[in-house]
Amino acid sequence: MNVNYDKQFQEIKAQAAGKNPKLLLHVCCAPCATACLLRLADAFDVTLYYSNDNITDPAEWTKRLGEVQKLVDIVNGGTYEVTPVAPLKLVVKQQDVSRFFDAAKGLEQEKEGGARCAQCFRLRLADAKTYAEMHGFQLFGTTLTISPYKNSALLNEIGLSLQTDDLKWLPSDFKKHNGYNESIRLCEKYGIYRQHYCGCTYSQK
Repeated sequence: MNVNYDKQFQEIKAQAAGKNPKLLLHVCCAPCATACLLRLADAFDVTLYYSNDNITDPAEWTKRLGEVQKLVDIVNGGTYEVTPVAPLKLVVKQQDVSRFFDAAKGLEQEKEGGARCAQCFRLRLADAKTYAEMHGFQLFGTTLTISPYKNSALLNEIGLSLQTDDLKWLPSDFKKHNGYNESIRLCEKYGIYRQHYCGCTYSQK
C-alpha cells in the first residue's frame, strides 16, 4: 500500500502551529537541509543532528560539517528565505567510521540503494532517536527524503519502527513540491557546496 508521507507531514505541521515542538532533524549534508528548513523552521524548534559515520573520508566529513555550520549561520543571521520560530541549533556526533563498516559487513558489493544503504539508514536514524530520547525532543526526522536517490518509503518505515510513545517520528517526503530542485537553487543562492556522492567509499566508487 502506498503511503502519502507528505500528507502526513503536512497534517503534523498544521497541528504544530503555534506550539513549536522540539524536532531533532538528522542532517546528512547542507544541500539536503536547505529546502527542508523552508518547510520546517517556521513551525518547529529545529536542532540539526550531524551523525554520519558513513562519510568514510575524514576530510569530506569535515567539509560537509563546515557547510552545515555555514547554513546554520545563514539561517540564524536573518538572511534566509524563512524566519525560524527559534534559533537553529546544531549537534555533532563524533565520527566513527568503524560503526558504518560493521553495519555494512557482508554487503560491500550491494548496489547503491540496496541492503547496505538500508543498514546505513538504520544506523544513523537509530543514533538520532537515541539522542532525541535522551534530550527531551518530541519529534525526530531526517533530511534524507529530499533526495531522488533515496527510498523515502524505506526511510519512513525505519523511522516509524524506532519511534516510542514519547518520541514520534516525523514522516516526510521532502522531494515533493519540487524539493530537490529547490535545494539546488538555494545552494546556488547561498554558495553552499554540493557533493557528488552519498558519503561512503562504496558510493564514491
